[in-house]
Amino acid sequence: MANHRESRTIALSPEWLFDVVADVERYPEFVPLMLEAKIVQRDDNAYETEQRLALGLLTHRFRTRTELDRPRRIQVVSDDRSFCRFDIRWVFTPLPDDQCHVDFALDCETRSLFLMPVIELLVLPMAKSMVGAFEARAHALAGQARQGGRADAGEAEPAA
Repeated sequence: MANHRESRTIALSPEWLFDVVADVERYPEFVPLMLEAKIVQRDDNAYETEQRLALGLLTHRFRTRTELDRPRRIQVVSDDRSFCRFDIRWVFTPLPDDQCHVDFALDCETRSLFLMPVIELLVLPMAKSMVGAFEARAHALAGQARQGGRADAGEAEPAA
């Protein structure tokens, strides 16, 4: 079982951070262990994704459903048979001076005895670095935008 909770204040707007976290297909560029993330179905405020993680010499493929409440909340769940429970929640609270308080929570439990030690050794450390990875990505994209480059989560201005 992997559980991790983290809160921090980030000097970027909730909209900006939301857009970076919502851009799942860019995760392989900056999220540790993420080899592939592909949206396979999209609705108005949700999408389903097939993801592939590098777990040492192995890879693990699974599906998730992401529900979007822009710019306040993102919830990622999976009913993939390899998990008893898979729940990631991001909450973005606006603060003065175009800052944001970010709350991140990951709860994951696998059904597979084979995956249990891998989750503990690889996924939990990845979870502990997630908020930092997204914060670094958001600041890098914001820096590109200030310099006149393209810069949303994908590389264009975030939607308002």
